[in-house]
Amino acid sequence: MVDRVPARSEEEVVRKMAGLLKSGATMLEQTCPSCNVPLFRLKTGEVVCSNCGQRFVIVTSEEEELEVRGNLALQELEKVAVDRLAQVTMDLKGARDYSEVSESLDVALNILRLIDYARQIRKGHARKAG
Repeated sequence: MVDRVPARSEEEVVRKMAGLLKSGATMLEQTCPSCNVPLFRLKTGEVVCSNCGQRFVIVTSEEEELEVRGNLALQELEKVAVDRLAQVTMDLKGARDYSEVSESLDVALNILRLIDYARQIRKGHARKAG
């Protein structure tokens, strides 16, 4: 069948592929770069590998790839910023004097601005694409 899937699990992969097809997913011509198994487009529009479960975004041009990669980078930046905001919140709870409170609030405000800016950029990209 495929060269990167061990023979003992080939039957399991075929069973998963059949299940995806029965649920209305579409088998694509592209294959997973990790395990060389055909990718499937789910009814939700998501593209997944039936073997490893990895999700993919299929692009048709370098410009589209750049936009998708930029959007993913903004999402990751937003996740990191939210994690840092949680840390700053804990610092704020433990602040012992006005200067610590003031410093934590300044950092929190900058993080909130960053999150807001990242979301605005992503919404702008979504409007352009839609």
